[in-house]
Amino acid sequence: MVHSFPSGLPTFYIRLYQIVDDPSSDAIISWSKSNNSFIVWDLENLFGEILSKSVEFGRNLLQFISKLQSYGFKKVMGADPLEYGHDGFVRGQPQLLKKVWMDRKKRLAPKRAKAKVRKARAKVEHLLQDLRI
Repeated sequence: MVHSFPSGLPTFYIRLYQIVDDPSSDAIISWSKSNNSFIVWDLENLFGEILSKSVEFGRNLLQFISKLQSYGFKKVMGADPLEYGHDGFVRGQPQLLKKVWMDRKKRLAPKRAKAKVRKARAKVEHLLQDLRI
């Protein structure tokens, strides 16, 4: 199915949505019954046939899970297979991916601001050291 995605989304969200939404990959990864999470059914083929073709997912399971978590996805508790979801990752509603992205940007904003302050302080300290005779 062809979807229209909001502009400005990272490739990670778009590719993940396309992969989960592709019926030809349902034996490997598919939407859950609730349609607001996805289930990985076949880890071996997930990397061999799907994720290895997209650099944004990482090179192994740990990197993939780390990326999912950094992009706001949560493990669905009590699920036997590997199942992850997000309020804005919903079958048939790719426009909600904007919510996923905005949530991530809000979470990262304080970290980025602190990093800028640290960098500015380091620059000032360096300049002050250069002034010493």
